[in-house]
Amino acid sequence: MGTWPLDAPWSKCLAQAPEGESLVLGLMSGTSLDGLDCCLARIAHGRQLPWPYEIVEAVTFPYSPDFQERLRLSPSLLPDDLMALDAELGMLWGKWVLDFLNMVRAGNPHRTERPLLLASHGHTVCHRPGSGYSLQIGSAAHLHAITGLPVVHDFRNGDIALGGQGAPLVPMGDALLFGDYDACLNLGGIANISWGPKPTVEEAPLRHACDLSFCNTALNFFASLAGLSMDTDGHLAAQGRRQEELLERWSSAIWYRQQGARSLDTAAFQAQFWNTALVGRFSPQDLCYNWCLHLAEVLERSMSPVAKTQAGKILVSGGGAAHPVLMHALQQNLDWHLVQAEPKVRDFKEALVFGLLGLLHHLELPNALGCSTGASANHRSGILCG
Repeated sequence: MGTWPLDAPWSKCLAQAPEGESLVLGLMSGTSLDGLDCCLARIAHGRQLPWPYEIVEAVTFPYSPDFQERLRLSPSLLPDDLMALDAELGMLWGKWVLDFLNMVRAGNPHRTERPLLLASHGHTVCHRPGSGYSLQIGSAAHLHAITGLPVVHDFRNGDIALGGQGAPLVPMGDALLFGDYDACLNLGGIANISWGPKPTVEEAPLRHACDLSFCNTALNFFASLAGLSMDTDGHLAAQGRRQEELLERWSSAIWYRQQGARSLDTAAFQAQFWNTALVGRFSPQDLCYNWCLHLAEVLERSMSPVAKTQAGKILVSGGGAAHPVLMHALQQNLDWHLVQAEPKVRDFKEALVFGLLGLLHHLELPNALGCSTGASANHRSGILCG
């Protein structure tokens, strides 16, 4: 794992970047448990910023309801059962990757180029940076054996070993691929944001970032109380009413009072934002609507210090970007201009960025920013299998 000083300029961080372009495949399985996102992208690399990219093809392979439940319960599994699930998931993903690549070739018979590598985030079982670890499953060994592709995986633990939170890692992609925006907001299972000046080769990487709160993890859970898998098009939230008790309860969560770099995992939702005392007291409609209001308040608080000096464009991606009630609440609370990413970027940005992080690992360049995670240095994280 190579390291670079936090104050090293981009020109030094990218000094060894060869001029060219690479085809990479990024995989993302998020906390919302929707499925596996596969994003095949061509990324041009060199010493100039930003790096141009093209999403060649992208698709989501959905998990069955039974498999979603197994993943949801994975933190409670005994070691033998967890390792069996790790192998099973890796084999399933390997099959899906082959299906995906065959689909791409079928759509363009003249496309014979294989991806340089496969970069897999894995599926997070638990994230405990305070205890020195983060655990993702989805066996890289099985992925490599089935696909024949080199697999870069385990991106978070290297950062934690350097004193970081192991998250967020996407800000490196925000800087290299989307640096023309003043901020990038991801509304996935967890909502997170990064912001900073437009990167130039003469200056050090500077991308502030933080996990804001839960997004689709919360909305999907509240929708499940109405027998739905998600709040499609915001239909539930659109029928809700403001409930001050909910807003006050959620705003007082201990997590918001933590100082310095911080990151979330799904266990914190049940521990800090939901308990059985709320069951039956509020409708799923009210819960969804008030969570939209709550998330808008959290974003406003997080960005208010920045807004005093700048208020520009925020690129919005993730499944929550397609939730009209949430988007309206966010825009109402901000002076910033929210720009919805085009559909492929909106739905596959995290998979795209992990493909980039795998490429940076291959090029022996930094792929994690200490200014975003709290690590002591910018560094090259991840493990290569194959």
